[in-house]
Amino acid sequence: MEQNVKLLPQGINDFEQVRRENLYYVDKTMFIDMIEKDSHYMLVVRPRRFGKSLFLSMLEHYYDIKEKDNFDALFGGLYVHEHPTQWRNYYQVLTLDFSQVLNEYDKLKDSFYVYCNNRLDMFAMKYEDMYYPGFAAEIKNENLTSEKINMIAERAKAYGNHLYLILDEYDNFTNTVWSLKGENVYKSITHGEGFYRDIFKKFKGNFERIFITGVSPVTLDDLTSGFNIAEYASNKRQYNQMFGFSENDVREMINYYISVGWIKGDPETTTQKLIETLKPWCDNYCFSVDSFVDGEPKMFNGMMTLKYIAIYIEDGKFPVEMYVPNAMIDYAKLDHLIRLEKDNNFRDSIIKKIIEQGFIYEKINTHFPASSVVKFENFTSLLYYYGMLTISGTRGLSAILSIPNNNVRTQYYRYLQEEYDKYLPVNINELNLTFDNAALDGDYKEMFTYIAQAYKNASVNRNTIEGERTIQGFFMAYLAMNPYYLMHPEIELNHGYGDIFLMPDTRFDFVNHCYLAEFKYLKTNCEPKDEDDAFAAAKAQLDFYAADSKIVKMISNSKLHKIVMIFKGGDLVKLEEV
Repeated sequence: MEQNVKLLPQGINDFEQVRRENLYYVDKTMFIDMIEKDSHYMLVVRPRRFGKSLFLSMLEHYYDIKEKDNFDALFGGLYVHEHPTQWRNYYQVLTLDFSQVLNEYDKLKDSFYVYCNNRLDMFAMKYEDMYYPGFAAEIKNENLTSEKINMIAERAKAYGNHLYLILDEYDNFTNTVWSLKGENVYKSITHGEGFYRDIFKKFKGNFERIFITGVSPVTLDDLTSGFNIAEYASNKRQYNQMFGFSENDVREMINYYISVGWIKGDPETTTQKLIETLKPWCDNYCFSVDSFVDGEPKMFNGMMTLKYIAIYIEDGKFPVEMYVPNAMIDYAKLDHLIRLEKDNNFRDSIIKKIIEQGFIYEKINTHFPASSVVKFENFTSLLYYYGMLTISGTRGLSAILSIPNNNVRTQYYRYLQEEYDKYLPVNINELNLTFDNAALDGDYKEMFTYIAQAYKNASVNRNTIEGERTIQGFFMAYLAMNPYYLMHPEIELNHGYGDIFLMPDTRFDFVNHCYLAEFKYLKTNCEPKDEDDAFAAAKAQLDFYAADSKIVKMISNSKLHKIVMIFKGGDLVKLEEV
């Protein structure tokens, strides 16, 4: 590959490396001036893999007084090079990344102090020439982390030096402790005389500027009396595009690789095709209600986007399996969230409600301690911070929070599959054969009947698996495994909402059939007329939805089948195309 073509910076969080090696970089330096005008102490949280670490590395190199001579080389061609601020290369910068601290609880405290001490010792060595001979040795000889911070702050003040703290993954190990060890253990490090609370007390007042990132505000709320100076800026309109990529960013990236010949095809049509494929899998994140109301761009998950484009450059096509599990919240944390909900006997399952209807109305809470996550509104907010929900609208003073894309939706469904498999496992190989027949030959009965029978078998083992919404949730969990389609639950058509639409994936031009399905649920003791009425209602709904003009584009070259499914209790009593 040509040496002068920019490679994609997959997994690279070092800004200097990105710039020195001429890797592709989406410019985020225009946010520097916004941050300076906003607050000296700032917390911004975002889901995993959104480019937080690379952004912090950029800030480090911009503000570090030791990087002054490298400013042109590192920032040439970027926004801030032509619009520098007065604090450029002004500070001595201490960077901490708490994802480097061991998560094992029995080693956590020692690991935390060892890591902090090493970073403080390296800081002293780096800036010793701005103090006095022996400064680094003096700091190194002090064993207590809190005293090292005090000494550095005192010497900096005496010598007229200015300190900037950049803290990445501030809640990494605390989230793990909370998830796996429980609230009491978590409180032991974040409350009272806990070592983590103590270190945050030292941060306050000893640094002129502090910028913190993490995945949720929970830990900082628990530390508030120890550290109550940070401006919570995550939901502010001006920072909605600070992490991740806008659609315009992605278009420019694709166009660049078309221009250098690494992606083949006509620039306009190829770019549009790739965007249409990427959007359902990694787009649609919004982090500010004001930003949504103003119609500003939704954001793509940066890591997922880079991964997909890199695969396309290498193979000339996207992968068959588009799901990227390591971009999401890990299963241990998700399982912990589910257990919290179950242990507190919420009236309805929030997780299943989100899966079955695709959205939920709720206000986004910006501050709440770990002990109150079990509350309905805080639990929903936490799912939003973890990237499991996104802002998709407003209703009065509440936000409409929905599943952002297929990567997240797949994670919900896979969790649901595991729940159902506890009662009766489904033979995935047999299920996949029905998917082939439905997509290629139009044999829909085998596919829907197979899942219906699995539902019936599962409901026998668990009496609570019953009801129209639960039926839809069960079907969605397993239809989501069909690789030929992008599944749209509760799809809006003609100002109504169809239950499930299996839309052909545009990557596969050999998919000949697609499906719009409507579910009806009847009591087991209903009258024959009730079944006829339900069928007539479902048929009318399907005809109405199918008349929407956008269906023509969505079905591509495939044949649309309108399917009615009527259930009595756990039994599928009618499966018919209309």
